[in-house]
Amino acid sequence: MPLARRLALPIFLLGLLAGGAAAGEAEGMLAYQRGEFEAALRELQPAAAAGSVRAQVTVGFMYATGKGVAQDAAEAMRWLGLAAAKGDAEAQHNLGYLYDAGLGVARNPAEAVKWYRLAAEQGRTDARYNLGAILKDGGEGVPQDRVEAAKWFRLAAEQGDAYAQLALGLLHLSGSGVAQDFTEALKWVRLAAEQGYAAAQFNLGSMYFEGHGVARDETEAVRLFELAAGQGYAPAQFNVGISYHSGRGVAPDDVEAAKWFKLAADQGYAAAQANLAMLYDHGQGVPQDDQQAVFWYSLAANQGDVYGQYGLGAMYRNGYGVGQDNVMAYMWTSLAAQYGLPIAVKDLDTLTARMSPAEIEQARGLAIAWVQRSRGKAP
Repeated sequence: MPLARRLALPIFLLGLLAGGAAAGEAEGMLAYQRGEFEAALRELQPAAAAGSVRAQVTVGFMYATGKGVAQDAAEAMRWLGLAAAKGDAEAQHNLGYLYDAGLGVARNPAEAVKWYRLAAEQGRTDARYNLGAILKDGGEGVPQDRVEAAKWFRLAAEQGDAYAQLALGLLHLSGSGVAQDFTEALKWVRLAAEQGYAAAQFNLGSMYFEGHGVARDETEAVRLFELAAGQGYAPAQFNVGISYHSGRGVAPDDVEAAKWFKLAADQGYAAAQANLAMLYDHGQGVPQDDQQAVFWYSLAANQGDVYGQYGLGAMYRNGYGVGQDNVMAYMWTSLAAQYGLPIAVKDLDTLTARMSPAEIEQARGLAIAWVQRSRGKAP
C-alpha cells in the first residue's frame, strides 16, 4: 500500500531560547511557540538572513506551511536549502519532503532520497521512515530496494515511530525485503496500533480476521476496525459495514452497515459506494431507492469497482432508476465481465442476444473510451 510521508515540525530548544540566540531570534522563537506567527516571521527572517540555521529552518517551515505568511514553496526551499547545506538534519528532512511532494520544485524522488538519507544517517526518525517509504516501491529514478527499506523502517520502528512500525510489520506479513514472519508482523503492527494509529488498528484487525500470526477472532477484529473507523479511516469504516452486513464478529444489522458504508462512501471509497448502492437497490437497512442505488453504483463504477460496474449495468438493463438502455447496460456489464465476474459474463450473453451488431459495436466503443480515460489517455 502507498505510505504517507510527513513534514517535520520545528523543534525549539530551551537552551537556544535562553541564551544561544540573538534577542530578536529568541523573541521570534517564543512568538512562534505562542502561535503569533506573523510576529515570529518578522523577528526570525532577519536572523535567517544573517545565517542562523535554526531561524532558516523555522522560516522555511513557515513558508512551506503558510504560517504567518502566504504559502510559498519556492521560498521554503530557499531557506531550507541554506540550512540543509550546513548539515542541519531537520532542514535536510524537510527539503527532502519538498522534493518528494513536488512542492516549489518538480517532483524528484531521487533528490528526496539524497536529502532524506543525510537526515536519516543523523538519526532522524521521520527521515528514516520517509526514506524507507520511497525505497519500498522505487520508481521515478529510484531503484526499488525493500531490503534497505526494511532496514530504515526497523531503525525508525525501534525509535517508536508508529508509521515505521506498521510498515515493518507489513513487510514481515508479506515477506518483502525480510523473511515472512507472522509473529514479527503481529508484534510491530500491534505496537503501532497501541499508539492509536488508525491504519495499524485496521491492519491488526485484518490479522485477527484472517488468523495471521494470531488465533482468528472476528469479534476482536471488529473491535479494532471500529477503533480505526472512529478516526475516520475509510477502509476500516467499510470493514465495519461488511461485518454488520454479514454478521461476522457482530450481530447482523443492515442499518449499522448502511451507516458505516455511507461514512466511507462519502470519502470516495469505491467498495463502500458499491455496497451502499446494493443496500439501496434491495432496501436493506435503508428504504429501497433506485435513484440512490444508481447514484452510488455510478460513483463506484467510475472508479473501476467491478461490483459498481455490474450494478450500474443491471440498472440500465432493467430500467431501474434510469431509462432502460441496452447500450449503456452492455458497456458497464462488459467492463465488469472483463474481470471475470461470472454473473456479468452471463448477463453479457443475455444482452448480446437482444442487441443489434451496431448497438454492440457502439457499447464496446464506449467501454474502450472509458478504459482509456481511466488510464489518463485520450480516447
